[in-house]
Amino acid sequence: MTNATKTKHTTVFVVTAATEATKIVAVKQAGVPSAAASDIDISNWDDDYDQFVSGRKATGETTLEVIYDATDHEKIEALYQTGELTEFLVLAPASETAAATAPTVTASAFQAVTTVDNIKFKGYVKDFAIQMQDNDVWRATITIKGSGQRTVTKGA
Repeated sequence: MTNATKTKHTTVFVVTAATEATKIVAVKQAGVPSAAASDIDISNWDDDYDQFVSGRKATGETTLEVIYDATDHEKIEALYQTGELTEFLVLAPASETAAATAPTVTASAFQAVTTVDNIKFKGYVKDFAIQMQDNDVWRATITIKGSGQRTVTKGA
């Protein structure tokens, strides 16, 4: 597995205004919503075994774990409070030592990124839980409910 993408310098952005992308900072763990297909049973009385075809895909949810900062995560809190559907973009690093360039947003949507591998999806912030424990920093878990199909783009 020589082409594995390392997480160092991976970035996660979210559309927070018509022409604005906000980087989600201090990320410790992130994911992309899955979309499991439902099963449609096409079995009949003449079949010896159940038979199925793939049905509609039910978009799931994912979480991001961050080291919480009230200022840095203010726009995420606002998205949580409004429940607004928006776009998220996960960018692979540009190199071993540098993050990818911040994406461009037009009409509340990310413009195509072709320089690095990336995954784009729509969703809303379903939960934004802030945790504190002894002898630690404040942390938060951001739960995103996906909506629709994700787009995976291979960089040049």
